Amino acid sequence: MLQGNTKRWNRDTGAALIDFTLQQLVLRLCALLFIAGVHGAAVAGTSVALGDQGPRHDGRLSFNPFAHLDILGSMSGVLFSVGWIRSIAIDPSELRHGRAGLVLAVIAGAAATLLSALALRLLRPIILPLLPDTTSAAVFALIETTGQLSLWFALSNLLPVTCLTGGHLLTALVPQWRDVFRRSRPFAAVMLAILAATGLVTGLLAPAYRVLAGPLLGE
Repeated sequence: MLQGNTKRWNRDTGAALIDFTLQQLVLRLCALLFIAGVHGAAVAGTSVALGDQGPRHDGRLSFNPFAHLDILGSMSGVLFSVGWIRSIAIDPSELRHGRAGLVLAVIAGAAATLLSALALRLLRPIILPLLPDTTSAAVFALIETTGQLSLWFALSNLLPVTCLTGGHLLTALVPQWRDVFRRSRPFAAVMLAILAATGLVTGLLAPAYRVLAGPLLGE
């Protein structure tokens, strides 16, 4: 049987124990493509709506996941549930609400990611009865996997880490360090991937995940 849940939790340490099959890796990769498109389009769209047309000119105002994918962020997302997209350049001086617009963009990215997971869950009982049994099982597993990864992705990208969408929160707080934050992204990405591999990041976010998993995923 297809299964969307690809990790078991160590209740003592809070760390995630990786238990992958090729089938599960494919499901997670497909889920991440969907999430990257939604998240990237939401952040870019919010920026453009608030007055900064830069993301449009950079080709980021798109649901095409390949416009947003970050290689390391995608690998970390598929393997460790902590993923991210390529940073979207937003100029706070172009935003109507100034630095507050950066906060709105971060919130919009997380909200769109969570709402898309909820929408898939609500559509699931409508779509699955229309499909053949084998296809229905595959779609069920994909929706489950997408929901779980969406929740981890949204929570992760609220963290104020420069390689994440939440890195814009740092710029909102300390705008004069914007160039420093930009230069630190590659190093932050490597460090975050290492921490994600240890299970520390998902362990930190696990309480919030458990609170939201009920209403959003029905878990």
